[in-house]
Amino acid sequence: MISRLSGSIVDLSGNTLTLDVQSVGYEVFCSRACLEGVTLGDELTILVHTDVKEDHIKLYGFKDKTEKEVFLLLTAVKGVGAKSASDIVSKMDRFDLLRAIGSGDVTRLQSVKGVGKKTAERIIVELKDRVVDYVHAVQPLYRQVEVGSSDLAQDDALAALEALGFSRKDAQAALSQLAQGTDLSNLDPGEIVREALRFV
Repeated sequence: MISRLSGSIVDLSGNTLTLDVQSVGYEVFCSRACLEGVTLGDELTILVHTDVKEDHIKLYGFKDKTEKEVFLLLTAVKGVGAKSASDIVSKMDRFDLLRAIGSGDVTRLQSVKGVGKKTAERIIVELKDRVVDYVHAVQPLYRQVEVGSSDLAQDDALAALEALGFSRKDAQAALSQLAQGTDLSNLDPGEIVREALRFV
């Protein structure tokens, strides 16, 4: 499977670009963020998902690892294929998507053109817990050695929010807001992250 490509842009059309990689042209369907600021002739490195079906092989390009992971989470939802998932991450920032899913914000997801109420509800039902699972999967790669708090669950939640790509300042602010109205002492790190996503 192709997971990353580096080359020069030889064609741009809508949300699709063709990347010349050592004289081989790869057509890639890209997210909006992936295409921001690029022009013909630019050298570009993008993360790629290879979507293999009986009748086609398509490449989808992403700005960074978080965007690709959110895309992959969406494709795990029944009825959301690769094209729909790509459209969603193009119309809604990856962090906004994680916030909406983690906090169960159906209305926010419905604001994305093409996402109806049933689809939004299905995304949240099927992915709310998986967002936290994803955090736990990537957290060890980013965890800070010194987190500055004696509460281990909150320390883990802070590191997990940073692993999702949020700044330490924003993550700390979200945890502070959450703590004002919620007793965090009985929550595990995953539960804290899920609740804190409402505030970042």
